[in-house]
Amino acid sequence: MRKKGLFIAGLLVVALLLVGFGFSLGGKKEGEVARVGALAPNFQLENLSGEMVELKDIYRKNQLTMVNFWATWCPPCRIEIPEFVRIYREYRARGLEILAVNVWENSTLEQLQDFVAAAGMEFPILRDVKEDAAAKYQVRGIPTTVFINRDGRIHEIFVGALSYGQLQTRLERYLP
Repeated sequence: MRKKGLFIAGLLVVALLLVGFGFSLGGKKEGEVARVGALAPNFQLENLSGEMVELKDIYRKNQLTMVNFWATWCPPCRIEIPEFVRIYREYRARGLEILAVNVWENSTLEQLQDFVAAAGMEFPILRDVKEDAAAKYQVRGIPTTVFINRDGRIHEIFVGALSYGQLQTRLERYLP
């Protein structure tokens, strides 16, 4: 009889854990976790002029939005910046927007502005000072690039530097 009571109590504990786990997962709204096929988590960040930029406003206006998490001190980021500049110039007219989200940065605003000007970065540069956007996208390493369609769905999350050829292949696939 005692074994049966322990067994039932054990089942009850397991059931409660499963129900609690289910509620914790079920309570999340779509878009809170950045994953391929999901709605991109929205964020609002300041650009270098101090204006607020909201992600959903950007992707709704464009065929494809690339969100690139980067920093000035990151060697792979520095390698891919000229590739992003080139691809932006070539594909902007087809509906491409790039949001370069600067993270984990110790540079002042003036130093960042000087870097961006010297690199010829013509696309919006956003500052994630509190690392909110990086947390929403679970950025563990930079550069990380997220490809988002006009409906806000994530096509791909790529960790590492992208070459011009890799970018071109993706844009040809993702742009209508």
